[in-house]
Amino acid sequence: MISSLELARLCGVSQGTVDRALHDRPGISAATRERILKTAARRGYRPHPVARELLDGTRTLVGALAPAEGGIFFLDLMNEVRRALVRDGLRFYLYLFSDETDFFRGLDDFTARRCAALVAVPPREGLRLSARQTAGRPVVSLLSPCRGASVHLAAPDETEAGRLAVEYLWGRGHRRILHLTYHRRSTAMRERAEGYRRAMVKKGGAPSVRKAAEEADIVRAVAAGRPSAVFCHNDWLALKTIRALNHAGCRVPEDISVLGVDNSPTFARLCPDISTLQYPMTAVAERCLDFIRGKPCAGPVGRYQIVERRTVVTK
Repeated sequence: MISSLELARLCGVSQGTVDRALHDRPGISAATRERILKTAARRGYRPHPVARELLDGTRTLVGALAPAEGGIFFLDLMNEVRRALVRDGLRFYLYLFSDETDFFRGLDDFTARRCAALVAVPPREGLRLSARQTAGRPVVSLLSPCRGASVHLAAPDETEAGRLAVEYLWGRGHRRILHLTYHRRSTAMRERAEGYRRAMVKKGGAPSVRKAAEEADIVRAVAAGRPSAVFCHNDWLALKTIRALNHAGCRVPEDISVLGVDNSPTFARLCPDISTLQYPMTAVAERCLDFIRGKPCAGPVGRYQIVERRTVVTK
């Protein structure tokens, strides 16, 4: 690939003449325009995206921010968003932040680069973004809502995930269903647990939500509740639960069934046997694009789906 300066030199013209030819502007002859365009095609010339945006006033860069730690789910979700945006002619740059201070550092950097929009997994729920930080550009928040002007939430109904998990496990004959989640606070965890509680009460069961960080906590929670099935907040916790139960002498699924949530592509390739709920990544990615393009849309997006594998059996 060559630069516009080199293209001008090859054609024996100025950079201004090259610009007129490439952007179909007046001021040059048809023969000169054709010669420049043919040379550009032959030499593989492509205009620099930043220079092109400065020239025509368009903005195609979308800045994305995700936690550097926290599992491959965030990266898989951002990759699905990237696919949707690139198909629509947008450019996608991902910044991995380590903490809230680093998040705002990345946000300021993207704002300075005149991004068309921002897509972010916020470092905490309820985060407020100022008008200066967003510069009036649309901001799409994933998983947890942010506050501020031009901020939109693209997320599924998490209470539906909890309800669907109970419906599925209850239909497989399980009546004692334990829900394991994490100690940290997040909208998705809170709403997923609430959906589980409501569904259990509606079925006439006794809901039990336990927060488990380590294998020992998981074993204690299972020993106290004596469930026939464990509904985990996500697939990583489901994997940790299976390992903890196996180390404690419990067989999965023969003694206890385990159900996760997410089914992100990378995790599914690593652990293809875990029964789970499919997070609607594609629908969330398309909703991000809708917000960026200014299409009116509201409410939760997509639906969870059961993915039956080998860690849940009929009781």
